[in-house]
Amino acid sequence: MPDTSATITIGDYTITTFSDGIFTTSVDLMIGADKETIQRISGKKLDEPVKLSVNAFLVEGRGVRALVDAGTSDTLGPDMGFLPENLRKAGKPPESITHVLLTHIHPDHSNGLIDSTGAPSFPNAEVVVQEDEIKFWVDRDLSQGANDRVRWNMGNAKKAFAPYAKQITRIGDGEFMPGIIAMKSPGHTPGHTCWTIEGGGKSLMIWGDTVHMSFLQLERPECAWGYDFDPAMSVRSRIAVLDQVSADATRIAGMHLDFPGFGFIKKRAGRYFIEEE
Repeated sequence: MPDTSATITIGDYTITTFSDGIFTTSVDLMIGADKETIQRISGKKLDEPVKLSVNAFLVEGRGVRALVDAGTSDTLGPDMGFLPENLRKAGKPPESITHVLLTHIHPDHSNGLIDSTGAPSFPNAEVVVQEDEIKFWVDRDLSQGANDRVRWNMGNAKKAFAPYAKQITRIGDGEFMPGIIAMKSPGHTPGHTCWTIEGGGKSLMIWGDTVHMSFLQLERPECAWGYDFDPAMSVRSRIAVLDQVSADATRIAGMHLDFPGFGFIKKRAGRYFIEEE
């Protein structure tokens, strides 16, 4: 498992990466290019294991201790679920979290709202989520899910949100609190959200799952994740975000970028690259 934390400063806020663990997948889940191209660009065989970081970001300042995404708890295997332990090791126990700002409601981002007993992992936190996102995953009846995978995710979401019934804030786009701004970027899920932290003339966009496999999707942003809700929309949102952060020199943070997940996107000759500085 990677180091438990890494920190940068944006204005009055410090943003610290915490690892929830490692998710193992494969490039066979990528769509939008032929399999030969995907293998050539990625350097991976279709069935070769690909290990992706599962990151969460703690935003502290102005009396706020806000966690962007909640990890997996014990729901996705022994290589994940380390976020609460890592927070405690850093002297920032889950009970001290004031807000959980969700990028979206998928198991590796929201199942960690509860522990293995179903109790809230962040009992004192306000859970902040995009309106369309919670409507899709939590408000609907399971019978409305399009397939078994969607229904499974819906069931997990309902369990994860249940203890927070009186602590949920539904939002649209815009500034949630000073220097913390939500931007809907749909496609991966209906209400997938990027969170931007601003201050002191600097900015950081925590972009959730805008990119899953940077070694492939920066060179070929038209490649979508097989589990995207709307692959074509996810491609449009990804390109829009990549163009925005490269033009504005906005630092980015990604849930599945290699730990600690920070970087800058550069665009040269029509192609995107990620640089640490």
